[in-house]
Amino acid sequence: MNKRMYYWLRFFQISGLLAVLIVIFLQFNELRLISNSVRYQQTEKFSDSLTNLAATEATRYLSQNKDQDLQLLIDDLSTDAMVRDATIYDNLGKVLFQSNNPLLLPVLLKLETSDDADIKGIIPYIAELYNEQEKIGYIRISLRQDHILQLIFDYQQQTLETLISLLLLSFLAGCIIMALFFKRLEAWYYRLNSLIPNLIATNKQH
Repeated sequence: MNKRMYYWLRFFQISGLLAVLIVIFLQFNELRLISNSVRYQQTEKFSDSLTNLAATEATRYLSQNKDQDLQLLIDDLSTDAMVRDATIYDNLGKVLFQSNNPLLLPVLLKLETSDDADIKGIIPYIAELYNEQEKIGYIRISLRQDHILQLIFDYQQQTLETLISLLLLSFLAGCIIMALFFKRLEAWYYRLNSLIPNLIATNKQH
């Protein structure tokens, strides 16, 4: 009887451990898929926010003919590590202001042949500029999407490493607690093993 209970106990322990490991694996895989999706969503939101903010500033300066401020806006955008280049056009598509060494729009849209290394990971974002419902121009910002994704990936990777560390520490704490209470649990287990046969024998007598 004791041996049978021992094997059943071992079976449930191993089954529980396998179930927990499977759940952990599935959850980590789900977390990885969600992280990839969130990474691209965050990239799009950041790109849209930056483009809209720059478009608002460009509209204000262009409507007031502040050429110096427009050039400063382009220069400030160009110094950002996530921005490849920036260009402001008039309503007919003529270039008004642009950063140094800009990528041509036909090259970005792959309408003209160019070295793929020049446009790899570069995504152009274009916003129209309106002044009292009148279109006065466009702004194009070419963003280094791979750089933005890498920044978000590094942050998520750091978060994941922290989570894994917490799990390992929790497991270690559980092992320490089990070691502290093992003798007490072992005494309860043997007391239960001796109690069950006595109860069975008593029931048979009655």
